[in-house]
Amino acid sequence: MTRALLSFGALAMLCCAGCRSEPVTWRTPLHDVVFLNDTLSWANLVPDTLWEDGDDGLVLSAEGVMSLIDASTLLPNLDTSWSTSFTLPFIGGPIPVAPGAEIWSEQEAINLDLPGVDLRRVRLGAGALVVTVSTSVQGPLILRYRIDAGTFPASVNGGSNEVVLEVMPGAPAQFTLPLAGVALDLDGPEDLDWSRLVTSWSVSVSEGAATDVGLFGNDMLELDVAFSGLEVAQVEGRFDTRMLDLGDTLDIGDLAPLQDLQVAWTGLEWELVLRNTAGIDLVLNLEELSRVDSGEVVVTTPLEDPALEAPIFLTRGVVNETTGMANWEVSPTEAGLILGSGSSTLPGFLSSIPDAFIFHGAVEINPLGDVSGGHDRIDLYRLPDIDWKINAPLEVGVSNALIIDTLRIDIPEGIQFDGDVVLNIENSLPVGAQLEARLVEVPLVLALLDGPGGGAEWTSWPELMVAPGTSDPQEPIRSSFTVSLEPAQFTAMQSGARLAVRVNLETPPEGAQFGVDQGLIILGHLDGDAIMIIE
Repeated sequence: MTRALLSFGALAMLCCAGCRSEPVTWRTPLHDVVFLNDTLSWANLVPDTLWEDGDDGLVLSAEGVMSLIDASTLLPNLDTSWSTSFTLPFIGGPIPVAPGAEIWSEQEAINLDLPGVDLRRVRLGAGALVVTVSTSVQGPLILRYRIDAGTFPASVNGGSNEVVLEVMPGAPAQFTLPLAGVALDLDGPEDLDWSRLVTSWSVSVSEGAATDVGLFGNDMLELDVAFSGLEVAQVEGRFDTRMLDLGDTLDIGDLAPLQDLQVAWTGLEWELVLRNTAGIDLVLNLEELSRVDSGEVVVTTPLEDPALEAPIFLTRGVVNETTGMANWEVSPTEAGLILGSGSSTLPGFLSSIPDAFIFHGAVEINPLGDVSGGHDRIDLYRLPDIDWKINAPLEVGVSNALIIDTLRIDIPEGIQFDGDVVLNIENSLPVGAQLEARLVEVPLVLALLDGPGGGAEWTSWPELMVAPGTSDPQEPIRSSFTVSLEPAQFTAMQSGARLAVRVNLETPPEGAQFGVDQGLIILGHLDGDAIMIIE
């Protein structure tokens, strides 16, 4: 009987509601509904690949590579081009020339003007030969153009060093031949010439001509030849003693998020490994290694270190050839350099992470002169370089270290909410923290709303002070906070807004060590009333 009365009463309410012109609103208590569960740790600050879990806690491990020699500085551009015009040595005509008979022929030696470099051989990694020819001869001609000392792989022009081009009167003909993989002998048949490219060509009447071709004394032929876009892969020759400037900017890349840290190092080592992969001797003078910090004024601070004062001699690498230049076997030589010992200013130099590092110096090529008899060998795709690596146990020594992240939230749909957010924060860091949170990616129509305090201040939450942790992820310190949740904030999160947090670590002046598994676990749940409305 009671159940029937209740059902009747509910039915009556719905009927009355259907007769009303105003929406029906009712509240339902809402407790312990989790809408936030996320973790903030050092992995949020920088990629995991930069950190190692050392015996004494968190260890910064960063490394990179920079070039010691630039290919374009070591070997000038080999691109070259020229034009040639030919006329017939008689007046009048026509003189009949049978199909297949030769009209013109020529051999040309192109001297490559390369200051400080004498070349025996090169193997090209890219580039092309472009031949353009035009003639006034009234008949079909055949141009045969050869790179006499060129060795072509089977994949290029069928392995032939000759280009065959048909030329018709009044219509310029052009042929483009890729040269990647082509080896050029530049020292002549007796090994007496240097940087000298020999080519030859001939022009004849096409064997397919139906009749003899008549030549007149004013007939001419114009030939344009260009070696364009040449990129040398391997080179053999003689490199004179000379100095090359060394200057490079090392982008700190993944270290950028660490730039807000002021750090103290329990141990610090910056190792440089100089690797000589070229068949030439080198002397490296590292004149300056500086850090660059941007702000209102860009500040450049040089490192003072005794290891930077002495020149470093790098013996030539061994470059052996068994099956051609493309398969040179390189055995590099190495020299190591450790920064940070003695009177070095490295700890202060790296008391924070800069915007970039800058190297300045010079590299001397073949300081002992031509000791190979003109057989220096260099693979320009494996040039000498410097590998650098920083290893350092990390202590954060001053406050203002930051962890910044955007948290995952899960808001119930289809309701409104009146109440609070209860935040439970588990801290396993060895320090306390100040936590600031605000809504981001708020839809524009909501961003223009005025909150309780006016303007757009309603998107920010109050600052929270989190108690120091224990350094043990298994036994964190728990803090609990109750924060009022404004209706506009709830609606914004339902509409896709996200919660961005900024954690300021309250590190004491004496510093604190951190572990990779330490962090903050943030758990938030709703505590209030769900409001449901039926129109």
